[in-house]
Amino acid sequence: MGWTRRSYDALYDWLDPKTRPAAKRVLLSNELDDVVKRLEAADNLGVWYQITKEAAEAVGPDVVEHSAQAARFELKKLP
Repeated sequence: MGWTRRSYDALYDWLDPKTRPAAKRVLLSNELDDVVKRLEAADNLGVWYQITKEAAEAVGPDVVEHSAQAARFELKKLP
């Protein structure tokens, strides 16, 4: 399967230990086992950043922009 909008968004959920299990399930359901292995083995955010760049290239600018707009919307709801 590969990268989708849902798996791209799951990368950001990976950063929070509380949402990481759900993010892992999404990535695995999209057959991104190698990505999960790389994330689990990573000892710094540089690996996560590189994977994010790869994912952005795979899903294209429309998905990246939609994800950014959704994040801005959520941030506006914070107190």
